[in-house]
Amino acid sequence: MFKNFTNRLGNIFSSKKIDENSLLELEELLLISDIGIETTDKIINKLRNEKFSPSFDTIEVKSKLAEIILNIIEPFQEEFPKLSKSKPTIIICIGVNGSGKTTTVAKLAHHYKEMNCSIVLGAADTFRAAATEQLSLWGKEMNLDIISGNQNSDPASIAFKCVESTLNNEFDLGIIDTAGRLQNRTDLMEQLKKIDKVVKTKNNLLNQKTIMIIDGTTGQSSIKQVEEFSKYINIDGLIISKLDGSAIGGTIVSIIDHLKVPVLGLGVGENKSDLEEFNAKKFVNRILDN
Repeated sequence: MFKNFTNRLGNIFSSKKIDENSLLELEELLLISDIGIETTDKIINKLRNEKFSPSFDTIEVKSKLAEIILNIIEPFQEEFPKLSKSKPTIIICIGVNGSGKTTTVAKLAHHYKEMNCSIVLGAADTFRAAATEQLSLWGKEMNLDIISGNQNSDPASIAFKCVESTLNNEFDLGIIDTAGRLQNRTDLMEQLKKIDKVVKTKNNLLNQKTIMIIDGTTGQSSIKQVEEFSKYINIDGLIISKLDGSAIGGTIVSIIDHLKVPVLGLGVGENKSDLEEFNAKKFVNRILDN
């Protein structure tokens, strides 16, 4: 995810010096890798206070760096929601336009279907006909029921029907896809609050989780997105999408450091199976071994 990180790290510390010049170069590398300035400062300050052997090498620097980053992110590593045998679960997927929500809904459905769970999907993105069509195609491929409505119909009504279908048909899980919305559109954010309220009316009968999908290529602006969405709906965890190819994943470190919100998974491709549960150690190794 951090392209050529190890090679660049080796060049920085080729003189075997931990001084202000080398730390400044490392700071630039971390910022390029999409770790925000506050988190980068925290990492650099901790590294500055580390004790290194007289003949240290890049491996030792990587080890210290890995430990520092892991201490930031590992406490906020969480698994996807566990399903209960006694109560069904409703997952509401939210996020801004183009974050990859609909594809991530399909990936989540595939994840739980592989665990032999019964699932219904709610197509509550009624603003964009293509979203309902896309979700319907995924549902057909996985042989899943879809709750949908006419374009521009009330998204909260679709959410309610999805909840009712989950309860009445004894599905293990209902996943609700919502419309992408900009955090500065108060009317749309209020609508999201309405969807949340509709689901909460049945909270005595089900477990409710809200997962926000973050486009991993958007960098530090994603922090503002989460902050604004949190004003309207409680966010239980994040899935970072679009981390395939050359996408930089450093924003994950600063999101966790700044917001203290759990990261549940990573979207690493377009296929329904391209969803990984977030593993902090694996993520750090992937960064530093690149």
